[in-house]
Amino acid sequence: MCVVCAVLMVFGVTELGRVIAFWWRKPDTRRTFALVVAPQGPEDCEAAVRAGAERLRWLDLEGPCRLICLNREEDPEVERICRYLSLQYPGLVVCKREDLVYHIESAEEEGENA
Repeated sequence: MCVVCAVLMVFGVTELGRVIAFWWRKPDTRRTFALVVAPQGPEDCEAAVRAGAERLRWLDLEGPCRLICLNREEDPEVERICRYLSLQYPGLVVCKREDLVYHIESAEEEGENA
């Protein structure tokens, strides 16, 4: 019984040390951040966008964030799904493969103007 308590205490102290180290060394999150998701098709579009939005929320960024959904095949179904999801996630933008660079650059410009 005492061995179990000792092991749990070691794990607790280790976890506390990890939390303090990550908090102390937290990076500057006031920069512009763009996350690109590239769903394979309409079947996994919603899951990919929601996972990306959750990742942005989990990162707890202070600066302007943009979630970019790359519509590789220019599928109108992906476009409709993303338009619907943009009501829930205002930072969501849908783009074609050739326009991706421009959307990332515009996200950087937003960060400089903020």
